Amino acid sequence: MATEIDALNRVVDNYSLPASRPLIGISANRKDGMSCLAEPYYESVVMAGGAPVIVPVTTDIETLTSIVETLDGLIFSGGGDFDPKFLGEEPVPQLDGVDAYRDEYDLTLLRLAFNRQIPIMGICRGHQLINVAFGGTLYQDLPSQFEGHPLNHRQEEPREVPTHEVFVIAPPSPIIAPPPPVIARTKSEAIQKNNPEYIHHTQKVNSHHHQAVKNIAPGFIATATAPDGVNEAIEHPDYSIFSVQWHPEQMVAKSGDKEMLKLFERLINEAKLFRQAKTVHHKYYSIDSHTDTPLFFEFGYDLRKKNPLKVPPTFFNQPDGELLDYEAKVDVSKMRDGLVDAVVMAAYIPQGELTVEASQRAVDNTLFIINEIQRQVKTHQSLVSQVITAEDIRRNKAEGRKSVLIGIENGYAIGKDIRNVECFAQKGIVYITLSHNGDNDICDAAVGAGTHNGLSAFGKEVVKEMNRLGVMVDISHTSEKTAFDVLEISKLPIIASHSSVKALCNHPRNISDELLKAIAENGGVVQVCLYDKFLHNEGAATFRDAVDHICYIVDKVGINYAGIGSDFDGCDSSAGLRGINEFIRITLELLRRGFSEEDVGKIIGGNFLRVFQGIKN
Repeated sequence: MATEIDALNRVVDNYSLPASRPLIGISANRKDGMSCLAEPYYESVVMAGGAPVIVPVTTDIETLTSIVETLDGLIFSGGGDFDPKFLGEEPVPQLDGVDAYRDEYDLTLLRLAFNRQIPIMGICRGHQLINVAFGGTLYQDLPSQFEGHPLNHRQEEPREVPTHEVFVIAPPSPIIAPPPPVIARTKSEAIQKNNPEYIHHTQKVNSHHHQAVKNIAPGFIATATAPDGVNEAIEHPDYSIFSVQWHPEQMVAKSGDKEMLKLFERLINEAKLFRQAKTVHHKYYSIDSHTDTPLFFEFGYDLRKKNPLKVPPTFFNQPDGELLDYEAKVDVSKMRDGLVDAVVMAAYIPQGELTVEASQRAVDNTLFIINEIQRQVKTHQSLVSQVITAEDIRRNKAEGRKSVLIGIENGYAIGKDIRNVECFAQKGIVYITLSHNGDNDICDAAVGAGTHNGLSAFGKEVVKEMNRLGVMVDISHTSEKTAFDVLEISKLPIIASHSSVKALCNHPRNISDELLKAIAENGGVVQVCLYDKFLHNEGAATFRDAVDHICYIVDKVGINYAGIGSDFDGCDSSAGLRGINEFIRITLELLRRGFSEEDVGKIIGGNFLRVFQGIKN
């Protein structure tokens, strides 16, 4: 006899899911020792097209990390007051139900998600949490601390009932297109600007809070306010993070509010894109072809982890004084967060005198740096290994290890003895950047005096020897004449390991259209550098500017000749990216602009891997 269980099993067994939904984590509330959540939160996610999962309240980082790595999006829910101790403030008497354990959980969860670029939405307490986590402040109690006469922000009506309006404008962020009507600024500001179109519209919302955003976190934009001036929403113009003070989930789940549903749809759309970006990184190889992280080895750097360093200000060309805080932009932990498979760490040697003694010191210093890179890698060999072939990278990815390749930045490192090229090749060097800032015995630099009018006679022999040994010739930093000389001599494809295009930023280090076409005809690749000064004539570039350079290369010579060489830890600012964990933001932007997954795979590593594999064969 069939039972209800049998009938249910048939329904489940016969269901064929047409397309998987993005997985949306929702932070839990904590009451009476229970992780719990009001149903409208996950009901709204389902209605918007997501698959919700409740993240239990725990401060165990390993557990939260394991959960976060499965998520495509994350919502921070409402609940009790935020403990002012996290802001270094004394509590006011009006605080209601603080829970420092939940605060720690929320802050930890938020940081883990942010480090991985997971799209984030905050609601009520979640709105306040996001603001605090990124450096903003709160009113501990709005009625007693707000200057002026605030509205009643703690309504007695049911949560699905809107009780006041907010002023809404279209978002200034290019992240969302077309812009949904979800964020705003004050009416008074609109009047001051004498622009009746500044306010997109007014929106009725509910309200149930007595803590509120006071000073908005640096980098965020205030995008909604109530008529009394209390902040109601913020978003970040570069990261996929936004939050609202009201409770849209109640209005969606209980009254079917379509405008409030757009908030959740916005998150779901971003989560779908993020999931697609993760798919690209899992399926294809992501390689950063130039980092200068070994510069920080002497300050206690550890390849395995994110560790704050103390660095003399003179290292950054600043006046001597107290040690400065610095966190290296590349390490295995950040590579894991950003789903990056491999990096080239450069043994950088500054240009010095061309005497025999100085040249030999350059050789010795280069060997010292290479040995130190290898020591760091060997210390953490369960997580990372040095690779010398394309197959090594593939094997490491399959086995869950990260890959480190070693390059030499500045051919000055080989001194005056061409036999050093073979010595370095035996150490596993994958490329040599022929020059840095200043002419050397090999060639003229982009920033140099034109000593040889391109490659020297010695330099021509060096290029031939690099071809023989399977060491890639890198023309980043060389003069254009040097680069064309290399193209005449090299029988193998060449690379520009970290250069951008001159047409978009007129810097001597960048690649002209003529040289770009010649490199493409040679079968080489130009790896776009993320250094602000190589991306935008006025500096202060963003990752979108870097993608502009990539798109320019693709438009000019095709999809097979563009890549990414960040120059992380070798420059003071890198397209607004905090580190290699944000490498995936470039992937997201490429997908957003309509590139196919296969083409994105070529740009983020496939093109470099093609040249590398061809050289070694």
